[in-house]
Amino acid sequence: MNDSKKAVEVDSPYYCFKCGHCTSVCPVGAITLKGTEEGDIAQAGALAFGKDDLMALYRQRRSQRWFDCPCTKEEIQAMISSAKYAPMAENSRKVEFAVIDKKFGDFMKESADILRTHIGEHPRIKQFVDYVDGGMEGKNNPFTWEGRQLIIAFARFPIDAIIAMEQIDLMACTMGLGGFHSRWLLQASENDPERFMSFFPEIDKELNAFAVYVIGHPRVRYRRTDLRDDHKVIWD
Repeated sequence: MNDSKKAVEVDSPYYCFKCGHCTSVCPVGAITLKGTEEGDIAQAGALAFGKDDLMALYRQRRSQRWFDCPCTKEEIQAMISSAKYAPMAENSRKVEFAVIDKKFGDFMKESADILRTHIGEHPRIKQFVDYVDGGMEGKNNPFTWEGRQLIIAFARFPIDAIIAMEQIDLMACTMGLGGFHSRWLLQASENDPERFMSFFPEIDKELNAFAVYVIGHPRVRYRRTDLRDDHKVIWD
């Protein structure tokens, strides 16, 4: 409050970058952020699940490569909506997404053209280019398998896109959907980021692609979890 007992408005990215902590900790709910609707804010309470429940989700989540049918726009929107709660470096909130659906074939051709000059670097790259040049016949390829929809995350920092995409992955699991993270489509972005980004003129120019997720309705149901070795940890 200022001397006139009026609410002070702060409109500077230096002083406020909308982290939301002030609204979350205010005991009487006196602080609001510009552009925030009343329904956007909910009361925080005890979590409806515990660490054992969360660990069960981690254990049951698996990569999916065999799909019955594509996801609907509403399903993909629900998955992407979960990413807005992902933690980000510098709390920048600067993550954008592209969904490849109808332009799947065009995107694959563009990626293959980028990778064409790098076929000597790894056998898989040549295999990818040959697959696209051959008309992408056969679903059981080692690049998108049966998937024909992609979610691509763009960010300033790799960690922002990676965490956001993994939250999408976990949300997909809870919705009975699934997918896998594509290494070779991401390779095209690494080899020629400027040309790769030219496929997405509406994405902010300061961002780069750091995660590609192939998505769909799984046609295989996993009946058991498997065993995983513990990671090596150094305690200093």
